[in-house]
Amino acid sequence: MQSPTGTRSLRRRRWPWVAGGIAATLTAAVLVGVFAVYPWLGAKMVRAKIGDKLGTKLGRQIAMGGVEVTFGHAVIHDLEIRGPKDGATPLIHVKRIDVEFDTKASFVGTARLGAARLDGVDVAVHRDADGGDNVRDMIDKLREGRSNTGAGGGESSLRPTQVVIEHIHFKGDDAVTGANAYVGTGHATWKPGELVATLESLSATTTGAPKAKAAELKITKRDHEPPLINVKGGELEVFPKLALSGIDGSISANPKVVGEYTIDLAGSYGGVADKLWTAKGAVSPGERTGTLDLVAAKFQLDRLAPLLEDSPVVDYAGTSVDTSLHLSLAGTLVTFAGDLSLRGLNVGHPMIADQEVHDLDLSGKSEGTLDLASRTLTLTKGDFTSRGVPFAITGKARQLTKKQAAAIAELPPVLDQAGNPIKRLGPANLEEVEVHLVIPPLDCQKMLTAIPPEMVPYMQGYKMKGVFDTDIDVAIDWRDLDATRLDGHVGIKHCKVVDEPDDGPKRLLKEFEHYVEVDEGNWLSFVVGPSNDDFVPFADISPHLINSIMTTEDGGFYKHHGFITSEFKSALIANLKVGAFRRGASSITMQFVKNVLLYREKTIFRKLQELFLTWHVENTLDKDRILEIYFNVIEYGPGIYGIGPASWHYFSHSAKDLTPREAAFFSTILPNPKERYKQYCQNTLRKSTDAKIDRILALMLKKERLTEDQYKEAMATPLLFAKDDKESEKDCLERVKKAIKNARSTNPLAPPKQTEPDSKKSKSSKKHDSKSDDETKRTKTK
Repeated sequence: MQSPTGTRSLRRRRWPWVAGGIAATLTAAVLVGVFAVYPWLGAKMVRAKIGDKLGTKLGRQIAMGGVEVTFGHAVIHDLEIRGPKDGATPLIHVKRIDVEFDTKASFVGTARLGAARLDGVDVAVHRDADGGDNVRDMIDKLREGRSNTGAGGGESSLRPTQVVIEHIHFKGDDAVTGANAYVGTGHATWKPGELVATLESLSATTTGAPKAKAAELKITKRDHEPPLINVKGGELEVFPKLALSGIDGSISANPKVVGEYTIDLAGSYGGVADKLWTAKGAVSPGERTGTLDLVAAKFQLDRLAPLLEDSPVVDYAGTSVDTSLHLSLAGTLVTFAGDLSLRGLNVGHPMIADQEVHDLDLSGKSEGTLDLASRTLTLTKGDFTSRGVPFAITGKARQLTKKQAAAIAELPPVLDQAGNPIKRLGPANLEEVEVHLVIPPLDCQKMLTAIPPEMVPYMQGYKMKGVFDTDIDVAIDWRDLDATRLDGHVGIKHCKVVDEPDDGPKRLLKEFEHYVEVDEGNWLSFVVGPSNDDFVPFADISPHLINSIMTTEDGGFYKHHGFITSEFKSALIANLKVGAFRRGASSITMQFVKNVLLYREKTIFRKLQELFLTWHVENTLDKDRILEIYFNVIEYGPGIYGIGPASWHYFSHSAKDLTPREAAFFSTILPNPKERYKQYCQNTLRKSTDAKIDRILALMLKKERLTEDQYKEAMATPLLFAKDDKESEKDCLERVKKAIKNARSTNPLAPPKQTEPDSKKSKSSKKHDSKSDDETKRTKTK
């Protein structure tokens, strides 16, 4: 049994243990409380500091997904910064933010940040059609905050010691300009005194303007130093299928001029590796001023071989290019001046010529302006020389605004007779264009020789004297096509042919052999002259036929010199309105040239040869001889050439005895004789043809080419075909169908067709199968 003294001693020894236990228990409770409550309090503090304070500072709503806080580390998931004009996509979305912070300071309610890491940052910037964007108001609020607190003040505790951003994605769109910009990925690092950002897979597109992209764009900004931008693998698409590529270099701020940036770039074309051009200059975006010099020093086109493999350019090893362009920006006005030298160019394309065209050259100087506000390009100087011939081009072009283009696009389409939409003739984004072309006086032979022979094979062998000049002025306003202006002259009238090739118009003064292609690859020939029984002399052609053709085709035939000058403007306006080149302002002489002297190729220089030969024919043959040949060679139906066979075939009498109605019928079928021959197969006129005949007869009466009695008799006399029963209607239509199918296409890009040989020979004709196609082109009219 313990004494009272021992008991007291034991109790004294137990109290420290109990106190320690209590203390330990309390400490454990406090630690448990801290570990349990701290993340919650930390998350609340994060939401308050970022969601409330930063949101207020930016003037934006800030939303967060999960927030995880441990001692010295916080993680924020799916942070969004959203404004009133963001639409469905927030301005900024960050997938994950990791932030280090001072744990001790956090216990007293202070946020002292360490390093921060952002991963998966998506930025979406846009501007609507009214000019409002989702960024400007936030920038203004930040500037307002800085002006109220002083530069750099206020929230230094919320500034991390370092920021690393990974997987940056950017998307921007501008409804005003139609521009779009994208950044595929990127990363950036910020630390006090330095920001380095690298963006990859960038692209930018605009409506009706260049498209750009870059493999990499690196931005470096250090305190007290101007920013530096380095470009790698850039590409700028100036026009479709023409791109400046391999763009490398830098854009840096000028330390001596605030707000000015120095540009130093170099690149190539179409993915070619070599650096073939440089761009150097300076620009002040804020002031909207700057200068830029683009130089493509002389180089041979074989360095662009990969780009030219599928182009019309051929044999380019000897072709050289040397060009420079100076640009100056002042507000919305860009002033340009440039030089160009292109030597030894060789091209091959069926739209240009049947054969390759060699030794083209072009050199010159140009000056002008581009007004970005009014979208107007003005060429004030364009002095050029090609193959020894000087010429000057000036003018202007104005582009539609995006709203105007959109309004036009909303209009219902204009349909042609077949119900197909008619496309606008000319660039879709042009509002108006003016062009003034001047070729100063020069020797006619020099002008003729300057045209590459491959382009104008039917103009070879001519010798000329005299002086040639040209002055043409064209103005087109798509808002008012009837106001189209086409003035000036082509001064060939002062030239004279002193010698011509054997197959020139002079041979047509007497009897000659004429070749026609019945269908593709199937040729026949016949004599145009008295030795051919089908030939009809001019005196034996019904005057009603002559009057009918002059009424429908060329009323001033006996007055003009081959060209209906007033019709050129009318034809241009008509073609612009229907959206295609369907009307050609052709006189009878021009039709004569197409049928007698020209092959039916559709190169862009065919018209030039047609005009030249028309002028020469008018100076070689008299009007009656032109009409005599014309009526004896043109087609009146499948395999029917000349008015002699045509009169007997359709009406069983001679061309001399054609009635006014029969003559008017021939006028209606000339534009498309094979198709309109179907009426003969069916032994009946279409209502449209019957009505057109009546209109022609009425016009002939009005122009006093018919008397009143002749008109009344013609209107009372029905048109009857002299059709026999040797061929059924079905067989006749099948024959026409085959003739139309086998007809040679005048489109040089059309694929070749397989044609069946026609063993039949027409009366007084002989078939020519042995000639090659190229040979026949040059000899068919000999």
